[in-house]
Amino acid sequence: METERYCRLHLQLHQCFKCYGGFIARHPLGFIIIPFLASVILGSGLLFFQPAEDNFEESFAPLWSEALDHTHLIESMYHFDGNNAQIQHKTVSGLYGHAIITDKNNDCILTETSLHDVVLLHNFVMNLKIKLLDKEIKYDELCLKWDKQCHRSAIINLIRYNQSLVLNGNFTYPEFTPEWSRNLTIFLGYDLGGVSFSPDYHIECAKAIHLTYYLRYDTESDIIIGEEWEDVFQKEVSNFTSESLRIYTMTSRGVIKLINISTKTLLGRFSVAFLLLILFVIGTCAMLDCVRSKACLSCLGVLSAALAVMASFGLLTYIGIPFQNIVASSPFLVIGIGIDDMFLMVAAWRKTDVTKSTEHRMKEAFSEAAVSITITSITDALAFGIGAITPFYSIRIFCLYTGVAVVFDYLFQITFFAGCMALMGYREEKNLHVMTCRKVLPKDEAPSTAYRIFCAGGSNPNKTPKESDHEATQHVIMNFFRDKYGPFLTSIFVVPLVVLLYIAYLGASIWGMTQLVEGLTLSRLAPYGSYAADYYDVTQEYFSTYGPPVAIVVTEEVDYSDQFVWDELRSTLYVLEKSRYFHDCCSALWLDDYLSYLITVNGSRIRETSVTELFKGDNVRMFLQQPAYQKYSADIVFDNSTGNIVSSRFYVIPKDASTSNSQKDMMLEARKIVSRSSLPMIAYSNVFPYYEQYVAVLPNTIQNLGIAVGAMFVVSIVMLPNLLSSIFMCFSLASIIIGIIGFMSLWKVTLDLISMINLIVSIGFTVDFSAHIIYAYLTGPERTPRKSAIHALYTMGMPISQAAISTILAILILMTSDTYIFICFFKVMTLVMAFGALHGLVFLPVFLMILIHPDKKCCEVEQQGTAKEVETERGESNAGFHSDEPYIVRQDSAPYTISERDSQD
Repeated sequence: METERYCRLHLQLHQCFKCYGGFIARHPLGFIIIPFLASVILGSGLLFFQPAEDNFEESFAPLWSEALDHTHLIESMYHFDGNNAQIQHKTVSGLYGHAIITDKNNDCILTETSLHDVVLLHNFVMNLKIKLLDKEIKYDELCLKWDKQCHRSAIINLIRYNQSLVLNGNFTYPEFTPEWSRNLTIFLGYDLGGVSFSPDYHIECAKAIHLTYYLRYDTESDIIIGEEWEDVFQKEVSNFTSESLRIYTMTSRGVIKLINISTKTLLGRFSVAFLLLILFVIGTCAMLDCVRSKACLSCLGVLSAALAVMASFGLLTYIGIPFQNIVASSPFLVIGIGIDDMFLMVAAWRKTDVTKSTEHRMKEAFSEAAVSITITSITDALAFGIGAITPFYSIRIFCLYTGVAVVFDYLFQITFFAGCMALMGYREEKNLHVMTCRKVLPKDEAPSTAYRIFCAGGSNPNKTPKESDHEATQHVIMNFFRDKYGPFLTSIFVVPLVVLLYIAYLGASIWGMTQLVEGLTLSRLAPYGSYAADYYDVTQEYFSTYGPPVAIVVTEEVDYSDQFVWDELRSTLYVLEKSRYFHDCCSALWLDDYLSYLITVNGSRIRETSVTELFKGDNVRMFLQQPAYQKYSADIVFDNSTGNIVSSRFYVIPKDASTSNSQKDMMLEARKIVSRSSLPMIAYSNVFPYYEQYVAVLPNTIQNLGIAVGAMFVVSIVMLPNLLSSIFMCFSLASIIIGIIGFMSLWKVTLDLISMINLIVSIGFTVDFSAHIIYAYLTGPERTPRKSAIHALYTMGMPISQAAISTILAILILMTSDTYIFICFFKVMTLVMAFGALHGLVFLPVFLMILIHPDKKCCEVEQQGTAKEVETERGESNAGFHSDEPYIVRQDSAPYTISERDSQD
């Protein structure tokens, strides 16, 4: 009963598309002109195309996360003033120029010559100027200031104060307390790298010096001017000449600008990919028959996909959806999807009877192909729709652009390309040449060999159709799948080998999944061989020991005069410093310094004052006015009405947080430690919003894949002939995804936002390959599993092969990029095509043959319906046949099918 219900729905879809195909055949020009005009009108939006400049925090951090909540909380409590702030107070990365300096011979850089050039470089940066309204502006007018002084690297201050001290190594690392100020501690962990020191921590040698220049970003004008200064810094410092130094530079927008350049270069190569695709489709769709060749039709299929991309991108540009660099790979992908659909429609057309009218052939082609491309288009659109609800902004934008383009591609395939197919059908019906559109003779009437090769083709209306006439309409590759590959794959000797191959594939995939690495670091985003990549490499080599400071923030008002609060704060700091993720130095608790200050200043009189009064605003503010303790002034927030401390913070330094896994673990460990305290505390750093992706990528990937598989299952229940086939398709989908994830780790691709996008994309493609084979297997005319598997390969083997190769060709140009975003896309999509084709052409036919018997009921009902149509159109031809099979006519004109021929053979 359930099978009959599926059959009825299946046949209703067939009937709807059959009627629609006939309607197109009667009005082909309208279906060509209207979509073309629509694409021109919508595509005009590209004239206003302006790529949005990516922001790492917005693009790669989850839209809702604990770190972002903490960012808003801290910004509401601690006012950031670029004229009175320290580096650790920033809640965003801000604007900056960095320079890492090493010796050209990789020797110790703490030499007189090197330090002399370092100071020259620093002075050079300080004197860099930008022009604004005929006014020259230098760094000290733009810089982030503390105590009315521009931020400077600690090593510069040390060299300026006493260069001989640096040359002789008379200072400790990473912290140094100078003799001239016992209350001042200088932290050098961020300024010197590749350090070797004596047992008493006095420096013996350092291989690198890090100079940092931070700019204000309080207002929009600050940001505009600061970005201009960054451009000057990058250009001028890169050109700074020194005989002893090698300089590596970076700015806050350095990676973004390089990716923008790579994206423009890649989009400029779109024409090359387009040409490769056209050559491929012409080569695979052309035939020696100059009437029935589909070379021109295949080019129109590529044009249809290109028009869909133009229309969809233009529409989204009109309505103000920003275009990010990551979307640059979308056109290549959508073109590949469109060509896949075109191959299916051409294959369905080839299976129709050449003796029938164009309208009849359009009905038959659409009744088969339109259902298949509808299934795959729905699954592709669903996959991108699911991706559009992820908490990552960059993925949302990519999925929105690509999902809308897929919908437009489907609409253009069943309108523009369908109209083109109908016109080509009328040309073929009149025996017109594929290029010149002039009437030509059939091959058996060709007056010469040259005419037979370059001009002849089509049917001879004066002769009775023969089996050879039908064979002439079939592509040699289709015949190969039917006559050679299909029987070989389904033979009793090969089937066990296929099963063993699948077991090996599954085992290797699962093992590869255990090797998967999570996270996308900024260093991987930098284009290969660029100055940014060099900067991140030398940073990893010399400056990975000390990570960005982590603030431990008491978010609510507590009684700091209570001994319990003192103990909780000290205990939290102690646990953090003893953790393997943080250094046990370089941190300072303002409370300890305040208590020491009280004892020093008040002496014995401290006992005469109420402890509660000592922690009132006036007393603490007096403490913060002392030069040695001014560094804490931005870390304590007072209630102006009561004078009580409503929030305070202190900092700890991460240890060796250089990889995505260590960064994620460090963040989670800090949060875990502070959550154990009875005080209301949070752990925060301005890099935590970016680190959140490492936590969110895996669960979101699993969630999206799970939702997608469920959605595909629902669609397959509606579109495929029975429930068992839907279950089988989902199993195939899961198998392909496991292979992709497993082998992408073996290909040095991490699980990150970029590969997550690709996995979402892969869902649609894997459904395409699986659904086509399963659909052809279950709805074919054969009655035995083996013959049904061979028929499925005969029907879909060539389109699947063409789809896989054409998609790889479409994205092949991405391999020439120097950016991880596009290289990753190429690698993962290549795996998608390879494993999708492997399942569709090897595993699925064998497992379908073993596990599922063809659904006879659907076939029988469909045959009854088509038989009636054959009877009504018998007058058009003297060859009676079943319209869902390739038909051949015996000499006595009795119906003769390929399946009957095979059984006789």
